[in-house]
Amino acid sequence: MNAGNGVPTGRARAREAIPAARALRRVGRFFHFAALAGLAAFGAYIVARASGATSRNFDQWHLLVAGLPMPTAADWIANLGIGMHFAMGAILVLPWPILFSATIRARHRAVHRWTGRVYVGAGFLAGVGGMSFILAHGAYAPPASVAFAIWGALLMLSAVMAYLHARGRRFQQHRAWAIRLFAMVLGSWLFDLEIRAWNDLTGGIGVGEGNTFGPFDHAILYLFFVPNLLVAEFFIRDWHRHPALSRTLKWPALAALVAAGSVFAYAILAVSATQGGKYGRHLLQLVSG
Repeated sequence: MNAGNGVPTGRARAREAIPAARALRRVGRFFHFAALAGLAAFGAYIVARASGATSRNFDQWHLLVAGLPMPTAADWIANLGIGMHFAMGAILVLPWPILFSATIRARHRAVHRWTGRVYVGAGFLAGVGGMSFILAHGAYAPPASVAFAIWGALLMLSAVMAYLHARGRRFQQHRAWAIRLFAMVLGSWLFDLEIRAWNDLTGGIGVGEGNTFGPFDHAILYLFFVPNLLVAEFFIRDWHRHPALSRTLKWPALAALVAAGSVFAYAILAVSATQGGKYGRHLLQLVSG
């Protein structure tokens, strides 16, 4: 009767949903592998530049690495703090596939457990190091100091809560805070990607010149981590497993995801694999010898 009235049956609706679901899975895999490649490049960049393996070290701890005098306690705190932030940051961006692997979590519990302990410890120490630098030295502008302090506090909170819930065997809460922690870890990487994509695709609309702050300069201070938290909540609540979109909205939503993925891939390549990229100019130097 349903077919005679022109209303799709349950089986017909399922057949219609299959192409969209398959396409969404493919887009999801694309984001996964793009993130793998991009974060690997980001981790290599941190290690190379922080260790002085490339031509220019991080300005924030150049004094410590170069063995130059640091006349005040604030200089010592800032240099040691940002050094710890860099070292822990390299740990945070590299082992996440181990933590999020269902196979390792199910079959190699000890590997997952010890990797997780290292990860949450690195997350907490990265936050401590970053906060020490901000308190002793400050970021490049007062608004940036405020935003980065909020981000660092959320990073430390997520690490502590993920650890405490794991110790208490409250694994659902542990999973939720681990996802939030990873969302915060992504922030420093996305900060560079978003700036590059915005400058290239809009011509730098809203970006201030010199020491002035434009609207985008203020916005990026929160766009690099607040949307991450919203996406994290989406996955924590498993909304991605039960999409409520109507059939008419599924394909436009898929098109929006493909467009976002294209921008994501472009930003990763521009930042990581070109001479003008923030990471690329250092990584390509290492490759070329």
